[in-house]
Amino acid sequence: MERRVFVLAPSGKDAVLIEAALQHSRIEVLRCAHAHDAVQHAHDGIGALVVAEEALKEAAALRMLQQLVDTQASWSDLPVLLLSQRGRLSALASRAARVLGNVTVLERPTQVATLVSAVRTALRTRERQYEVRHADVQKDMFLATLAHELRNPLAPLSNALHLLQAGRLSEQQQQWATGVMQRQVGQLSRLVDDLLDVARITRGKIVLQKERLDLRDAIQAAVETSLPQIDAMRHRLSVDLPPQPVWADADRTRIAQCVANLLTNAAKYTPRQGEIRLSACLEDQDVLICVQDNGIGFPPHEARRLFDVFAQVDGALGRAQGGLGLGLSIVKALVEMHGGSVHAESEGEGHGARFEIRLPVVSDDPGAGPGGTEVRTARGTVACRVLVVDDNRDSADSMAQVLRSDGHEVHIAYNGHEALRIISHWKPQLALLDIGLPDLSGHELARRLREQCGADCPVLVALTGWGQPTDVSRSAAAGFEHHLTKPADLDALLALVDRVAQPCDRPAPSP
Repeated sequence: MERRVFVLAPSGKDAVLIEAALQHSRIEVLRCAHAHDAVQHAHDGIGALVVAEEALKEAAALRMLQQLVDTQASWSDLPVLLLSQRGRLSALASRAARVLGNVTVLERPTQVATLVSAVRTALRTRERQYEVRHADVQKDMFLATLAHELRNPLAPLSNALHLLQAGRLSEQQQQWATGVMQRQVGQLSRLVDDLLDVARITRGKIVLQKERLDLRDAIQAAVETSLPQIDAMRHRLSVDLPPQPVWADADRTRIAQCVANLLTNAAKYTPRQGEIRLSACLEDQDVLICVQDNGIGFPPHEARRLFDVFAQVDGALGRAQGGLGLGLSIVKALVEMHGGSVHAESEGEGHGARFEIRLPVVSDDPGAGPGGTEVRTARGTVACRVLVVDDNRDSADSMAQVLRSDGHEVHIAYNGHEALRIISHWKPQLALLDIGLPDLSGHELARRLREQCGADCPVLVALTGWGQPTDVSRSAAAGFEHHLTKPADLDALLALVDRVAQPCDRPAPSP
């Protein structure tokens, strides 16, 4: 969306002051001395409009702005902030408030904080307009795709039914027609199942039937499910699984569904006689399941969007094979319900794709439970369950490796919402949180963890590049018990983890 703010103020001093205040808050600004400047640049996109009352005294200024507002797209409602003199609104300002629609009046003199807050609110309103528009477009595209996907199996069903009703088919032809109908009914059933799964996920109605299982069995079941589509395209499938059992507490059917979805996706988007590789390997406390193909691939910037509901690869190649665009969003939701994560990557169109599922594994003893023997670290201390949360993958992965090499059990989250999902299924004793996360700040995440976990909240440790006394105070106010500055003193950190793991009271908060 367009986040640029237009400032219409004929006084150079006012315009400069407003621009400086907004830019100091990292808000992009375009200064306009006259209304026609704003109208002229509006086609480049505008997030909000700040108008000084005196700018409307120019002949035809208000009419030009009204025309700008009236010619917006039907979904658009441009936020306008009108700077007016304190007291009763002038006739000109009152008229502007009426004709420009979505107007917020700010009295002068205006505090900088008030102005910045109002502009940010306007931009958030604008962002929601774009989100609603995007959702509306996605809905329309989905309904059109759904109609298309339903017609695809209905056509051969109708043809086969017509032939059977005509009664002129040989026994072999009747078997062929029956086979066509069975396959197309199966396709319709899969479409309906996907729609129901998305509805259940959206409403939080899916309940996992977890059991202690060898994930290799679920993966093999996925291969068996996917083979007909893989064979139909004459692809070569290679499977590489660990020789030893991979134990996990998981829903067998749902894990098989996730892997099968990735395999059939690879079969769908790989030209005939392609290569598909399925592998699984243990990485400390996780198993990494990968499906890689040499198919059409996708632009790297599309990677995250692929897991959105109804998303498909842009372009004719992506649409050629059809589908509702539900499969990957279902995979993502189900994997995250297991405390895992998904990842997609491609070097670009024509360079194939790689999809990864990462799931937590458990002890290799199927009978092991939470009341088992206490795990010890390499130094003989008690192992600790640690959650590392950092959007810098190298930072998170290297810290996890340090902790795992010391014998601790570690899970990683690369954003705040992923951390909340993991904690809903797995109870860490200590959480290392970065402050500058992309979705939730570390402070907000700490507050949510305390609300979600209550008395079972892990020891919260801020691990951040911000180390001023005010930063430490903010961390404490948010609920952190310790504040460590990057790069952390690893000996001190490991000593803290050891103290948390001991079956005694929590270590005293750091000063």
